[in-house]
Amino acid sequence: MQNVVLLAVDDDPVQLEIITSAVKRLEYPPIEVVRAGTLAEACSAIESRTPDMVICDNMLPDGRAEQVVAAMRRSNPLVPVIVITAHESVENAVDLIKKGARDYLVKPLKPLEIQQIIAGTLAWRTDEVDYAELIEPESQEGGIVESVAESMKTALRLAGRAADSDASILIQGESGTGKELLARFIHSRSERRSKPFVAVHVAALPESLVESELFGHRKGAFTGAQSDRVGFFEQAASGTLFIDEIGEIPPSVQVKLLRALQFREIQRVGDSSPRPVNARILAATNRDLQTMVEEGTFREDLFYRVNVITVQLPPLRERREDIPRLVDQMIHTLSVKNHRDITGITQRALNLLAGYRFPGNVRELENILERAVILTKGTLITEEDLPAFVRDTGSTGPQPGSLDEQLSTLEKRLILDALEQTRGNQSRAAALLGITERRLRSRMERLRIENPY
Repeated sequence: MQNVVLLAVDDDPVQLEIITSAVKRLEYPPIEVVRAGTLAEACSAIESRTPDMVICDNMLPDGRAEQVVAAMRRSNPLVPVIVITAHESVENAVDLIKKGARDYLVKPLKPLEIQQIIAGTLAWRTDEVDYAELIEPESQEGGIVESVAESMKTALRLAGRAADSDASILIQGESGTGKELLARFIHSRSERRSKPFVAVHVAALPESLVESELFGHRKGAFTGAQSDRVGFFEQAASGTLFIDEIGEIPPSVQVKLLRALQFREIQRVGDSSPRPVNARILAATNRDLQTMVEEGTFREDLFYRVNVITVQLPPLRERREDIPRLVDQMIHTLSVKNHRDITGITQRALNLLAGYRFPGNVRELENILERAVILTKGTLITEEDLPAFVRDTGSTGPQPGSLDEQLSTLEKRLILDALEQTRGNQSRAAALLGITERRLRSRMERLRIENPY
């Protein structure tokens, strides 16, 4: 296994020895520690050794950590830099992060904290590389917008890793979160990308026609069957069949779907012999299939067949940080579609959208923006172009209290939201917030936040 290269930068040999000693005791892939005592030595090591991670003292004899951060960003912006600081304060931490540091360590250095931050940061580094390779320009052409929300990154990473297999994938998420878009993304990254992608929306079909639509029928099989019909399974051929709202499939058809998945063969309605099929199945639902299994409305054996890999798409209200990117992309696309010359959106209108809860998720955002693109009189979408229900729920006017009080209130709300989403799991909550678990605990103590679970 190739060594992980960790660049440790400090003019104090004792500090360097503490870091090296802590690394040696890590149960982790081999880590090689490269030492530097000055800014010049650090920059030279960055050029010659291409480190996977940097731990750097904030104050160096010939410079500061921010200069090391800048040098590392020029070489490889994905490599995380951890800064050693003598003071732990909100202002100091914010300043370090703004200057490009991934995280920080506070003197005196403790071996256990060093080990935790190295392990956690290198895991983050691996995920970021995976994600950077996953979201390529050709991926975004299909509608996948580069996300900054960790929950969406997790979903895309999992989808990307599973794409090249033949395993069935179940995509779960509320209506409007983009389940079909993700299914197309998976198909585009699979070996079947040159074959058909066929989507069937079960909820839009009359119950009596679901079987015929999926498997096809022979002429005369039932009243109205005036000719042979090829079903969705055969239309997908050696490509991908996306079954949206699979929870709506009638119990009588679930048995035949199970057989199609088990034996890779289907039988048209009214036919006497089976036909081989080779479509890869992607399914989606906004319902709780596990509960349906317990209630007896969805077959347990079928559930395990379609649920080999599960990808959970977060609702838009849980990834608000993606709203500006989504808005930019949608305005461009919708302007072209509707032959309008719209260049962007005002900050006030964007703030209102960011404050709205979007029960209809990304689909609702797109509908709101298409209305605005069509109705706006200028080249910028303004708050007047948004629906009244968005304007009424997005108050961004002055709030009582000082700036520090408002920031503390916002920070407390974000932490509580993250804890609620993760049912009190502080490690996952920290990941959602993009900080380490140690920093989350520190902030909870400072803000006197008790875990609600």
